[in-house]
Amino acid sequence: MNQPQEQPQNYKIQPFFSTWLHPKKTAQYLIDHKKWTYSLIFVLLGGIASGITGLAASDYYPTYSTWILLLTCILVGPFIGIFSVTISTFFTWLVGKIFGGKGNFEDIFKATSLSYVPTIGIAPFLLLWMANSPLTYFDTGIEFSAVTIISAIVFMLVSIAAGIWSFVISVAGVAIAHRFSNWKAFFTLIIPGIIFGAFIIGLIVLLIISLGGTY
Repeated sequence: MNQPQEQPQNYKIQPFFSTWLHPKKTAQYLIDHKKWTYSLIFVLLGGIASGITGLAASDYYPTYSTWILLLTCILVGPFIGIFSVTISTFFTWLVGKIFGGKGNFEDIFKATSLSYVPTIGIAPFLLLWMANSPLTYFDTGIEFSAVTIISAIVFMLVSIAAGIWSFVISVAGVAIAHRFSNWKAFFTLIIPGIIFGAFIIGLIVLLIISLGGTY
């Protein structure tokens, strides 16, 4: 079991940088020394960064200019970030309680917000790519070339790495917030996804069956 570590009142770290290598220490620091509004910064920026990431290989350009698409991410992304983290925090709190977790909603919200750090970290590079070479960043229907293929491979690898590390940070943060093992934190995060996935698959199957019965 993970026990909270006592730290001096003047103890300070930089969460954005320390999260990469010390996610547990960073989560504990947020829980002990920061208000939930501080974590909200990661959520808002993470929502914008996720929007920018989601634009890659989309076909919105050139129908919409890059500035319009970026403005949309800035305006809409924070609301999506708040919604997704709030829902994730609720289910993490609920399932974690079943495993004997002791974390409250605010602690889990703080820990969960750190999972956005990898996405925030790669967003500036994606912005530079989008601004300087929109034809390769978006799916514009141009013929494949060595540049577009290499760009697609690099983006895929970076996205996979960021996604994996976001999950690692989430596991570490949940373990600290709920004060239990990494394995319990892992299943606390996995189980809601499995249930939701099964629910979606069930809906699709029912839809196919119902549509089949109309012919």
